[in-house]
Amino acid sequence: SSAAVRGKKLFSDKTVGCANCHSGALYTDQDPYDVGTAGKFDQPTDSFDTPSLVEAWRSGPYMHDGRATTMRDVLTTFQHEDKHGVTSHLTPKQIDDLAEYVLSL
Repeated sequence: SSAAVRGKKLFSDKTVGCANCHSGALYTDQDPYDVGTAGKFDQPTDSFDTPSLVEAWRSGPYMHDGRATTMRDVLTTFQHEDKHGVTSHLTPKQIDDLAEYVLSL
């Protein structure tokens, strides 16, 4: 879709940073990170492996504990302090485009 094409540009944009960790053929570097998503049952030292984004459209709900119902939630509601990519400067339409791209993989 045209939204996914626009989202791909955002995904690859170094100022957004998605492709820094979600890289390669499987869209993962398989490394653990603290992306600010630890929940009340997680340890303060917990970090989470970068998941593959291949077929993310069928693997929801998202996050390590399933608390993000939609990909948009991953990019907004559960995106704290720009630790999980840098999306705070994106418009709502750009967020939708980015989610559309990820869900097209």
